[in-house]
Amino acid sequence: MSARPTYRDMSEVRAAIDALDAELMPLMAARAHCIAEAARIKGDPEIALVPWRVEQVAAHARELASGHDIDPDLAEALWRAMMGEFIAHERKLMEAAQD
Repeated sequence: MSARPTYRDMSEVRAAIDALDAELMPLMAARAHCIAEAARIKGDPEIALVPWRVEQVAAHARELASGHDIDPDLAEALWRAMMGEFIAHERKLMEAAQD
């Protein structure tokens, strides 16, 4: 784990956040593509939510957090929110494909 920088003021913090967001967006787009593929393969909106998989991914987020200096509770909450949004998007894609 590399040392985290110390910022002098909020403008530096904001610039760092903006730079991180620019790095995160391509990863979110790649995840969205995987969700679109899941929607295509599953097909049925009723099976967009797979509870055991949600729990598996949440547990994995907690494991990853412990190795990256982030509170596991925060990581799990963020992943659960993200998964909820992606599951809703997957269901929307499935419903659109049925029309």
